[in-house]
Amino acid sequence: MRFLKNSFIALAGVAACFISGSAQAARSSVGIMTPRNIVKIDKDYTYGYTYLPGDALDVYETPNRKIGWTVNYDFLDKNLLRPVSVAYVDYVPEVVRVCLSNAYQNLREVNNTVNNLLVARPLDSGTSAVRFGINSTIGLFGCIDVAKYMGLERKRMTMDTVLGKWGVDSGAYVVIPGLGIGTYRSYVGSAIDTLYFPFTYFPWWVDGVFWGFNAVDERAATLNQDEVLRNSLDPYSQARDFYLMYHEGLVSGTDSTSTIEENDDQLEQYMDEIDE
Repeated sequence: MRFLKNSFIALAGVAACFISGSAQAARSSVGIMTPRNIVKIDKDYTYGYTYLPGDALDVYETPNRKIGWTVNYDFLDKNLLRPVSVAYVDYVPEVVRVCLSNAYQNLREVNNTVNNLLVARPLDSGTSAVRFGINSTIGLFGCIDVAKYMGLERKRMTMDTVLGKWGVDSGAYVVIPGLGIGTYRSYVGSAIDTLYFPFTYFPWWVDGVFWGFNAVDERAATLNQDEVLRNSLDPYSQARDFYLMYHEGLVSGTDSTSTIEENDDQLEQYMDEIDE
């Protein structure tokens, strides 16, 4: 939706200020005329907070817990998103659900094509472009993942991961009511990803349909993983740590962590749901 894009862009500005401030803070205070026998002592700019995976900081933990997490997990998920997702699974045939999910993911192949180029992965970029062409035509607008049966696996690459590979830290961890969990970097990345073709050309109501469908589809895919958080002593910390470790793995891991593997399917589904 247009207002979501504007929100992402606003967050991008905040993140830019944060990143700029961090860069200035990291500059050396030792001038060119400083005697060599003076030892530079790095100053701690964490202000007492513990670095999390991806150098993220949970500086907003109190409002994150009391506002963002309470609204999203205790209210919206319990009373709206989960019931709708359960009904979606119970009453919509699986073949239809798979078709809709494939079609949505097919639109993301444009992002994958460009983003893989930005991290010097021309083969993955080419694979994404070919997948988009095949699935958009032979696959009936992406409804059927024909490319997968031809041995062309999806090479997912978001702008969040691109920025991470470029050396941009995650920044503050933020839980936004109605949007979910993320970091400064992930919100900036999401804002940029929405500017790609074809999403930037959609009217606001189409954006709303895609946003709502994606939320329900991803939540439906993780219904069998509800016990992970339900049995946790601290669901907030559990979701936060899983999210940050997962995204840090995409940034610093091997190719196998950046590409979805079959034996990691359940973890990938779970992480995708709380990511969105």
